[in-house]
Amino acid sequence: MKKLTAKIITVLLVVLVVLTVAVPAAFAGGAEGKNSNAFSQGKARWKTGFSDVDETLNWARMAIEKMYAKGIFTGYPGNFFKPRNNVTNLEIVVIALRIMGWEQEAGNVKNLPKSVKNLDVKWSKGYYYIALAVEKGLVEPDELKGFNPNAAAKRYEVARLVARALGREDEAQQHMNDKLPFKDANAVPKDAVGYVYVITDLGLMKGDDRGLFKPQEPISRAEMAVLASRLDGTLEPEDENLLVGIVKDVDTEELTITITNSYGEKTYDMIENAPVYIDEKYRELEDLNVGDRVELVLNSDGDVVFIQVLEEDAAPVTVSAVGLVTDVDKDEETVSVFTYLDGARRGFVGVLKTSDVEGWHYELSTSYDTFVLTGNTDGMKDYVGKTMVVTGALKTGPSAYMKGYLIDVEEFYPVKAESVVTFKVDGNTKITVDGKTAGLSNIETGDFAQVKAQGETALQIKVNSFREMVQERERKSEEIKNGKLEGKVVSLTLRSQWEIAVEIQDSVCTFLLDKNIKLSAIDELSDIRAGMKVELRIKNGKVIEIKAE
Repeated sequence: MKKLTAKIITVLLVVLVVLTVAVPAAFAGGAEGKNSNAFSQGKARWKTGFSDVDETLNWARMAIEKMYAKGIFTGYPGNFFKPRNNVTNLEIVVIALRIMGWEQEAGNVKNLPKSVKNLDVKWSKGYYYIALAVEKGLVEPDELKGFNPNAAAKRYEVARLVARALGREDEAQQHMNDKLPFKDANAVPKDAVGYVYVITDLGLMKGDDRGLFKPQEPISRAEMAVLASRLDGTLEPEDENLLVGIVKDVDTEELTITITNSYGEKTYDMIENAPVYIDEKYRELEDLNVGDRVELVLNSDGDVVFIQVLEEDAAPVTVSAVGLVTDVDKDEETVSVFTYLDGARRGFVGVLKTSDVEGWHYELSTSYDTFVLTGNTDGMKDYVGKTMVVTGALKTGPSAYMKGYLIDVEEFYPVKAESVVTFKVDGNTKITVDGKTAGLSNIETGDFAQVKAQGETALQIKVNSFREMVQERERKSEEIKNGKLEGKVVSLTLRSQWEIAVEIQDSVCTFLLDKNIKLSAIDELSDIRAGMKVELRIKNGKVIEIKAE
């Protein structure tokens, strides 16, 4: 794609604000720029965005959010963007004049040509914009024949005016006889071919996935937001651009972000729920990494209202490691990570033991609790007394031995020196635990860690807490002591204790049955079979009613 000059792009981005409001408001208020009213509206709606920008507009969502954050677009009352509204011919004329920096001259036009007076313009001052456009050569006099300022501008008309505004008239004339690479190229008027060539060559407008340019169709506000965003993306960041830099720190509690660039290091406050985009997809603040190259957008108060990652891992990261923490040495200030696991897996780290209480079995003694191991445990006897990593599902219900939770073992690995990487931690290491800023003392053995380092020194450590995972299970256990649950029967025990085990989502929960249990759709408890769908009503941790399908 060809690069546009910074000056022209900057002017164009500023003037595109005309698309955001009715033309009379645009004339009366001038170029809005970073409109404080726009941002005061925005502070209340960043979490969900505009109410009429739904999943069908994901292709334009980032552009809409970014152009709104920059003040180039504003919304409508009621939290609407009206993305499908079409841009009018008059609005495009005003855009072109603003691109050229001639907007203020519209107020100096004294005599309106008859061809302009004869037009039906709903906004009285719009006549002066049209007259000025003719005077400056952006609109040819014979193009006023049949010109409807209130009608939706067609895509080829947008291409023509934007190309002229960018100073590409001569280039467009040179390509008037070129063959356009679109299946519907014949629908482009012969005197507009060069403009379509220029605008598509710049990458500002494109055809659809069927190879159609659709020159005779209107352009919507959503499409115009994408066009503006593409223009923005063609501007090479300059050294004096303080809002482009490498992420040094993100504090999700204090809502601050620190970036470094050629001007040094600076920290900015962020508004709550400021949108973050990575690969043009909406993400959370926790997804930002130290070393990412970002562009920030500020509101009139100097707070960050939009963040776009331009390049991930732009800092000199030489080592990346993903795995389970096997050691935290607070004296030596190091963290050791078992890296045998891939990034999609979790596990538990502890010392393997055996027990013959209520029957012989394996247990994993961790920094948090002791867990009873079930499932794929063949071959574990060779590693008793050694540090192990066990992967598998953590069960919600307590074990039959009342030693803690069950782990349904999928695989296990002895922790060997060659599988462990140790990183140094210093004052510049960014540490987060479950998305919150933390320190070395907050990391525990068994935590799942993602480390980015330069040499032996960690630049960033993102931790998902092992303890938090177990505590979440405990919270869920508390929640199901009373209420209703649906699931599939795994087993039913009617011996000394009446128990039923039910699979609920990805967990198997075991409940005691009340002696006076009520049954629906079955006559006897013995009618219950594995795989049967049931609804349990639970009170004080006991099942008091079973409804079976």
